[in-house]
Amino acid sequence: MLNNEIMARARPERRRQTVDDSVLGSGRVVVGLTVVLSVLFVASAWWEGELDEGKPFLSASLILLNTAPLLAVRWNPLVVVLTFGVAYPLWLAQFVDGVERQGHVLQSLPTMVALYAVGSWSRPLWLRAVALAVPAWMMGAALSGLWPTDVLDLSYVALVFVVVWALGVAMAARRAYEAELEATAAVLRSTQKALAERMIVDERARIARELHDVIAHAMSVITVQAGVAHHLGSGPAQAGAALSVIERTGREALSELRRMLMVLRDPNPGNPLTEPRPGLADLPALVATAADAGVTVTTVTDGAPRPLPPGLDLAVYRVVQEALTNVAKHSPGVRANVTLRYRADRLIVEVHDRGGPRGAAFTAGQGLRGMAERVALYDGELDTAAEPEGFHVTARFPLSADPAGLP
Repeated sequence: MLNNEIMARARPERRRQTVDDSVLGSGRVVVGLTVVLSVLFVASAWWEGELDEGKPFLSASLILLNTAPLLAVRWNPLVVVLTFGVAYPLWLAQFVDGVERQGHVLQSLPTMVALYAVGSWSRPLWLRAVALAVPAWMMGAALSGLWPTDVLDLSYVALVFVVVWALGVAMAARRAYEAELEATAAVLRSTQKALAERMIVDERARIARELHDVIAHAMSVITVQAGVAHHLGSGPAQAGAALSVIERTGREALSELRRMLMVLRDPNPGNPLTEPRPGLADLPALVATAADAGVTVTTVTDGAPRPLPPGLDLAVYRVVQEALTNVAKHSPGVRANVTLRYRADRLIVEVHDRGGPRGAAFTAGQGLRGMAERVALYDGELDTAAEPEGFHVTARFPLSADPAGLP
């Protein structure tokens, strides 16, 4: 289901390859080429003495018939080739001063251009191969005597026609391959983006479930303590202590609830987290796990540790965990320092390794993005920097002045 969704989003619209923009350029190029070839056709006919001054209208019409159709090559080059296959024999079949025209190699250039365009046309190969009927017809007419011309010269021209058509086919295959590569790269980029967005959604949903557990725990404590205060109404001291717990827990729950509204809900609420939520108390186990991955970790605590709200305790733990995971992934075997600095109004978490600068490797993943979202969830700040001797992660979490962690 997820793969289908990602591929549907990632599938790009493939631009249809056509002769006009991939082979012969714009319409102006085609017009210019037609004019040049027309001039060459007239010049070769004049050079060979094939211009019939007695029939100027007929000569002009046949010249136009052998050159002007090239203007339609961007629309349908096959029709142009077949037109030339009829027009050129008509030109040669006319007599000038009692002598039949022999033609000139320059007069075959329009047909060559059209054959190349057919070969590179974005149509099935069998349809493009129909254009080969023109050189086949030329050879058949010459061999059967219907076309009184030199067979050897005509064979050379027909062979050139086939080679030009084959070059067009090769160019079409190359363009199709390049287009396929571009389409595949676009799909991969879009799929990567979709997966990254889905990972962010999943991470936010997981954070929301964790915060839900915190709120549920707080509400349970409030309910129990409220019941204790009700039954101990005759004991003011016990009732006051219960109410104090209710007040402190309620404030923590309201703070967590406010943060929970900033993240996405889990689309599958029937699958709550079952494992216990880790915190700074589990830091030694995390250090041991990093050591198993080849990272030697030194922990330093600066200042007097103080209890943290459950959600904040979890966020701090996740920041350290992600930072050490990146170290193990990108620089196994190095040393890393984890420093917790407790101040009156904030907790500063620093993770510094000695694996050399790897800014691009770190920022390319989704770990830092998820880390930044966790820090921002508690109104904190996250700084990451690639330094000459390693990579430095610093997270600053604001703390309440109340030692018990009250807002």
